[in-house]
Amino acid sequence: MEEEQDNDKYRKTGVGLYGKTKLTNLDLIYSSIIGILGGIISSFIPFSILIKVWYPLTGGTQLVSGHHVIWASIIYGLTKKKQNIIITMFSKGLLEFLFGDPWGLLIIFVNVMEALCLAGGFYLMEKIGEGETKLGWGIAGGLGNFFQAPFFWIVNQRWYLHWTLWVLAFIFAFISGVLIVGLLGRTVKNSLIKAGVPTTF
Repeated sequence: MEEEQDNDKYRKTGVGLYGKTKLTNLDLIYSSIIGILGGIISSFIPFSILIKVWYPLTGGTQLVSGHHVIWASIIYGLTKKKQNIIITMFSKGLLEFLFGDPWGLLIIFVNVMEALCLAGGFYLMEKIGEGETKLGWGIAGGLGNFFQAPFFWIVNQRWYLHWTLWVLAFIFAFISGVLIVGLLGRTVKNSLIKAGVPTTF
């Protein structure tokens, strides 16, 4: 019911002549544009500063980590193709590498793994009938963003930190995924569709 009400708010602009499996030129154009935009913003805008002002403790920056993955949820909303999630995040990671990310080639791997986690989240939500709801998008976004917290903390060997900080960092990463990747990503894609941006499904 909730999704039906949302669908009534914008006109259908789909141009998906090939269903939900075959990629179109428009899919690839969207993935490239959104991936490049995500790579530029993730590389040059230090959102973590916003958090450090009022929460200076270790792990707090995970509260805004979802801005790294929101691009993948937007592309999924416009195309409904999970392949586009991976293409978008790969292009984003490649651009971050070319911009001199301190993690080097590893940043491409991280982006692809986040893409796989998000695609898996959407797949699970579709299986239980929540693929288009706020709840479904929120959980999928949380799963997609959760990966980077344990990965980077393990790579950085932060074993010396108290276990409560580890737990908080993981919780913050999931919350950021729910709010930024899931709910904000869903709002952005709905706004784009309302504005007349063609979908490919």
